[in-house]
Amino acid sequence: RQPGFKHPWRQVAEMLFYLIFWPLSPIEYRAYRFGRTGIGPKQMRTYLRNTHATKVLRPRLNDREWAPLLENKLFFNSYYNQRGLPVSTIYGMFHPIFGADIEGNPLRDADDILTWLDKNKISEFVVKPLAGGAGTAVLVLETVRSDEDGVQFEDRSGQRYTCQQLAQHMSQTFHYRHQGFLLEERLIGHPDLARFNPSSVNTCRIVTLLNLDGQAEILYATLRIGGPGRNTDNWHTQGIAAGIDKDTGVIGEGMVRPEFGGTIHTSHPATGAKFTGEKIPDWPEICRLVEKAARITPFVHSVGWDVAATPTGPVMVEANFKWSPFIVQAFHGGMLTPENRKKLAQFGLRFP
Repeated sequence: RQPGFKHPWRQVAEMLFYLIFWPLSPIEYRAYRFGRTGIGPKQMRTYLRNTHATKVLRPRLNDREWAPLLENKLFFNSYYNQRGLPVSTIYGMFHPIFGADIEGNPLRDADDILTWLDKNKISEFVVKPLAGGAGTAVLVLETVRSDEDGVQFEDRSGQRYTCQQLAQHMSQTFHYRHQGFLLEERLIGHPDLARFNPSSVNTCRIVTLLNLDGQAEILYATLRIGGPGRNTDNWHTQGIAAGIDKDTGVIGEGMVRPEFGGTIHTSHPATGAKFTGEKIPDWPEICRLVEKAARITPFVHSVGWDVAATPTGPVMVEANFKWSPFIVQAFHGGMLTPENRKKLAQFGLRFP
């Protein structure tokens, strides 16, 4: 029995009860540490359940017609780049039928990849699905040339791809409406964050609220740190997430997702680099960036922005129309505080 927690059988019984009658998933129960002694229904009601976020919160706050702007990475990059916000440089979109680079040249098969590469002399780049999340099928590649094997691309894990293999990877179909892969520049993370896990660009997830008077504010912030050898920093791929104090940029304790053990960390278990108590570089600039992004995204009142701190300043990586309160509340406690309930009430949102 873990000190400070209820008996394991009591926790199992509670998880089953809340799953059936509330409903609250066992993953939420574990991440929010509801198994602690002294935690009862009163404290638990301050947490926004994923079911309420999906069925109540987002439909009221976010206009579905605007979802493609954030969910389609090509739309996202074009829209915010045109408005002067720092985003990654796009090289083109690979698609077996409609693919093209930024100059309109075909980017549809292995020969097109080689032609694009030779013309632009690209030594490093990232490929990622046009839609989707959780780091699915993302590759961070370095171009490798040899007399014997010709042109190949090496991932951070050391796996190599020929042009044909890369074309096959980018021709796969996902269960999203928008198919295809973006080819974009490889971002270099700020050294203060890269040292936690060098193989991934460790980004900040920042949740904003655009009030009905057009003013934007930051509600919560979380740092995501990749696992050893991982291309991405996603919590779903055995990374670590840690809370960020939104006022100071200071990093708090980190946690592995419950399905991977749910262990608490103050330093990265693989690299040994301590992150708790450290500060996100350029935090005021990052805050101004996401607040501006929120203001120029009308009718989407709450967004989860992913921002990378780089040596040359913050860069917007992605935006999440369907951001989850799960990663937020695991580090900052229940969202349904009296203050937040008042803010949400202006949208007609009331929770038990």
